[in-house]
Amino acid sequence: MDNEILAGYAEDADYLIPAYETINSAELLRHVSSHLPETGSHIVDIGAGTGRDAAWLASIGMHVIAIEPVDAFRRAGQTLHSDVDINWVNDTLPAIQQVHLANTLFDTALLISVWQHIPSHDRKSSLSNIRSILKNDAKFIMSVRSGAGTLNRKCFPITAQETIELASQCGFKLTASYEANSIQQNNKQANVTWNWLVFTAT
Repeated sequence: MDNEILAGYAEDADYLIPAYETINSAELLRHVSSHLPETGSHIVDIGAGTGRDAAWLASIGMHVIAIEPVDAFRRAGQTLHSDVDINWVNDTLPAIQQVHLANTLFDTALLISVWQHIPSHDRKSSLSNIRSILKNDAKFIMSVRSGAGTLNRKCFPITAQETIELASQCGFKLTASYEANSIQQNNKQANVTWNWLVFTAT
């Protein structure tokens, strides 16, 4: 991910961390919860932020690796969610090198509120690297943002359809898609919407 974007998240961490933690994971993931694997499965949450969703998944019996490159978010997550078992990794797209070195294949990958920060030249390699850490028939769940970013956390425009076409070139088949409004107040005011995409690794 672009270093300037990571720096922007670090700069805004003091207010973003409590804002992220106010979001209910069960509500956020309601569109795709039926596609989550059974209890005991291995999930990788890429761009986990404060670990809000990773913690919820761990609390319902999943084995979760949380990938987060911003130190402030990773440290906050380790403190805020110390009551559940999450394996935290300092890593980022497109390479996710540390996860590759672990030589683990996952049942599900999550990419939530991240895709808009991946520049066009890194998208295909990002999807290919995600596919390489998934089992055959594993699920890949991602959200695609429609709406502008902030000055220091810029977004690179991409549509759901473009994403679907690119994913099909990287070993994924679309299973389901859902359109949703943002549940964050500032995003609502900015008319941000989301497309939730569920893929199966082929």
